[in-house]
Amino acid sequence: MRKWIILILIISFSFILIFFSTNRGKYVPELELLYEGKMDQIEFGIGSNYNDIIGQWGNPDENVDFMGAVLLVYNDIYFFVNDNQVVGIYYNGEKIIYGTQIGMSDKQLEETLGKPNDTYISHYSELYTDDNLILNYKADKYMVNFEINPESKKIESISIWPKDSKSFT
Repeated sequence: MRKWIILILIISFSFILIFFSTNRGKYVPELELLYEGKMDQIEFGIGSNYNDIIGQWGNPDENVDFMGAVLLVYNDIYFFVNDNQVVGIYYNGEKIIYGTQIGMSDKQLEETLGKPNDTYISHYSELYTDDNLILNYKADKYMVNFEINPESKKIESISIWPKDSKSFT
């Protein structure tokens, strides 16, 4: 009986070690809502219905075609809608999003969320300012891009997208 208990403990411990060694650094608690395709303090996320947003928030400040989608603008929140569903959210306001906020330095961002999964410089983008640095973090099916001004080294915008999205990022 004692041998079985020791064997079970050894196997359990081995699984725990394997799990933590292979998943270490991947889960960031501040990005919890990103796993659902959402941002803090914004009730609608990726996949939300166009009519639900209009029904709850009323008519947007702007409703225009942009990059092949409908862009709904509510002050500092921009919903990209395609086939009546939100496919991206762009934000440049003062709310705390994923433990970060606009105006925070790139160093503070990395202290909060760790190293990004990817980085790139935006060139010829209709969405981001040319030559701004984009820090990209991934969480399951979604990703968040932090647009960093190269001179001030501060966050200018935060946007979320499905991980396989290429059309807007």
